[in-house]
Amino acid sequence: MSLIELAYQNTTATVSTSGGQIVSFHPGTGVAAGREVIWQADPQVWDQHAPLLFPICGSAKHGMIEVNGHTYTIPKHGITRANPPMQIAAQGKDYVDLELSDNEETRKVYPFSFSFHVVYALYANGFRTQFVIKNTGEEPMPFCVGGHPAFNCPLEDGAQFSDYDLIFPQAEDGRVEQVTKDGMLDGSEILPFFQGNRMPLNHEEIDCRDSLLFTTLSSRSVRLENRYSGKGLCVSFPKMEALA
Repeated sequence: MSLIELAYQNTTATVSTSGGQIVSFHPGTGVAAGREVIWQADPQVWDQHAPLLFPICGSAKHGMIEVNGHTYTIPKHGITRANPPMQIAAQGKDYVDLELSDNEETRKVYPFSFSFHVVYALYANGFRTQFVIKNTGEEPMPFCVGGHPAFNCPLEDGAQFSDYDLIFPQAEDGRVEQVTKDGMLDGSEILPFFQGNRMPLNHEEIDCRDSLLFTTLSSRSVRLENRYSGKGLCVSFPKMEALA
């Protein structure tokens, strides 16, 4: 594993070649200037920073996929979440392009030829993550791809987790998919604590659910915002169909 340091003006980030995770991000300005924004993989809570999800997001039914009459056991979130070593395809002061190609190990669980790229690029007070997936074989290659970034919350001194809301730019109905204990989807529910375009954060409501999976959103961004200071961060997902 090697760590790659990126910088743009006063904004800095660190990316690991192990699984292509962004493991550190410090904004250059704002309320979180100089603070660590990325979760630091406390093994007592959750030992990841921001794993990548490919070629599935979530679990396959019974942990298996079938391709051309053959059955393969595939782990939750696929290949990249296991943090395989990735190669540097291109690099500059403020960006890096990491690549994972199929190999003997990946073909044991996902029998396709591919080139998977993740590109991180910094800007004045944030970063962009871009996925580029190439089918390098001859047959159709079904896949899903996603990010799983974890952010520290609260982001300000003296604040608490429950001081924050998730705020969508458009009014939403608060409908999420219901996820069973084995990771399958089984119907949906309207979150009783969702308020128009706002979801207050509290452990009592959130911790009893495996995840909150929105699949019918009109919005393509969401803010994590302190309701008292109005400060926080924004995540945009313009080409993603679902937000968890």
